[in-house]
Amino acid sequence: MSSLTFKKSVTNFYLLIFLITLSISSIVLDIKYSNSNYIRIYINDFIINPIQYLARTPSMFFSSFMVEKETIAELKEEIERLEKENMSMKINLQRLDVLESQVSRLRGIRQNLDNEIKNIKIAEITETNVIPNKKSIQINVGSNYDLIVGQTVMGVNGLLGQIVEVNMYTSKVLLITDSDSNVPAKIGRTGQQIIVKGGAEDNLLEVPFLPNDSDIKTGDLIITSGQANRFIPSLKIGRVKDVIKNDGERFIQAIIDPLEKVENISEAVIPSKIK
Repeated sequence: MSSLTFKKSVTNFYLLIFLITLSISSIVLDIKYSNSNYIRIYINDFIINPIQYLARTPSMFFSSFMVEKETIAELKEEIERLEKENMSMKINLQRLDVLESQVSRLRGIRQNLDNEIKNIKIAEITETNVIPNKKSIQINVGSNYDLIVGQTVMGVNGLLGQIVEVNMYTSKVLLITDSDSNVPAKIGRTGQQIIVKGGAEDNLLEVPFLPNDSDIKTGDLIITSGQANRFIPSLKIGRVKDVIKNDGERFIQAIIDPLEKVENISEAVIPSKIK
């Protein structure tokens, strides 16, 4: 037994002896004196009751402490639950923002498509190659999405290119700005058939051989013609930026600024035509 425990035991023993003595004295006085009631009341009020209160105080304090401890634990659990709910709501809001963004993009794409478009697939651009005269992108869908070589690929604003290679989960797209790209097209204002070629400087397009009497102006919209079934018809390609005429030449040249810039987008769209 430790010294501290021994001292507490002695103190409790003396306190017990004291209380017993008081009780016996009270009984004796009650028998011997008729006015002992006042003495007993005095002893109860000023000695015994305070001692009893002090004896109960540790138990009351411990009980209050336990209740407070349980309350704190419950509050912590409630805080953790609310934090989890808050995190879940934030995640759901982020998902909603993504869905709203996708819907907005789809609406923009739909506005640029004609009624012959059956459906569209959206793909992520995972790789971009824009070395001089050789320009292509890789998208994260392939034969797993039933893509085939020759399909048209576009962005929100206009034509991007054409699928030239299909793997299981990826596809390669030749951009219309590549020097090997030739797109059957027409002038939207007049309907004149033209061929739009890639390979011009500054990621521009060109129509190199136009008859001198061609009705083409700066700002004219150029769209796909659908000739040879190489591209879906009526897709926007770009606008005429400049018309170059040289005296004595049989042909004129038009420079086209593409509406879709691959460096500005992270997704590509593969439309399907109604058969």
